[in-house]
Amino acid sequence: MKPLSFDRPILFRLRSIGDTVLMTPLLSALKAWRPELPVAVVTEPLSAPLLEPHPLVDELIVIPRARRGVAGLRQRLQSARRLRAGGFDAAFNLHGGATAAWLMRLAGIPQRIGYPLPNTRWLLTRRAPPPTELWQKAVVHCVEQQLGLLKAVGVPIPSPPPRSKLYCDPKARAAAAARLRRAGVRGSYAVVHPAAAFASKQWAAAHFAEIAAYLARRGLQPVVVVGPGEASVAAAVRQSLSNAQGAVFFTDLPLSETMAVIAGSAFFVGNDSGLAHIAAAFGRPLVVIFGSSNDAVWAPWTSAPHRVARHRLPCVPCAGPVCHAFPAPECIRRVTVSEVAEAIEAVLGG
Repeated sequence: MKPLSFDRPILFRLRSIGDTVLMTPLLSALKAWRPELPVAVVTEPLSAPLLEPHPLVDELIVIPRARRGVAGLRQRLQSARRLRAGGFDAAFNLHGGATAAWLMRLAGIPQRIGYPLPNTRWLLTRRAPPPTELWQKAVVHCVEQQLGLLKAVGVPIPSPPPRSKLYCDPKARAAAAARLRRAGVRGSYAVVHPAAAFASKQWAAAHFAEIAAYLARRGLQPVVVVGPGEASVAAAVRQSLSNAQGAVFFTDLPLSETMAVIAGSAFFVGNDSGLAHIAAAFGRPLVVIFGSSNDAVWAPWTSAPHRVARHRLPCVPCAGPVCHAFPAPECIRRVTVSEVAEAIEAVLGG
């Protein structure tokens, strides 16, 4: 494809926490190519705290998550008018969805780059080849898929590609440190994240309790962290864990403070989730437990020591919300405590 000339790019990265973390290598690639280039990012409130303190984001535009019906259409038109005023000359649809594609078009951005999905291809001015073709390999990581949009328009990608990178807001770091002190955390601690988006990605709470006890015996105080709506998962871990382990539970942290708690940890263990990608982006040693999702696509994108614990079945990977092969998702159920403990030992060096 012919190289693209632009001076005012904007990256559309809507939806999930993990995907937003995994777009940060694009920031590094753009700034390595042209350090003076002003880079704007469009995101939604859920993921905005990830990028607010990021020094490579020159402008962060936070738009509301779309509602249905007339109210949602009005929201999107307002967002498009706001984007039109920015004078952007190139937009990259990292999410790939219709919302971003329509906003790019309604905002009048002249160069609109993305992968050509059936319902959005006609909204693009530059359609990137499949990422497997761009990278000349059968399976590409989510980071490579997103970097592929830069590669397709002639932006040089460093070799090896940049790792994920996040930064903490100083106020959030201070608030998290105060919370940890009040909770009785004084020395080294390990973050344990036992929740996930759905059952085929969520390891048993009782198993996480055993791993928390194992970490405590190893000299790392367990700090169990869950997000909004996940308090019941933390409660199930607490029920299976003796008080002697000194575990601390956080169920109400804002994302900015969750980031700070993870950034200050000595180790992270959890399911395949957004928080695992946050840990990787802060360079924390970590073990991630996989069920239905594809670790070749979603493994931590980091240079820090890490391991994936998973049980491979012929039906894996799959979309995940519903298990069509077993009465219950065996992919995650068959991962044993000893396998995760062995992975921890491999990361922490015995």
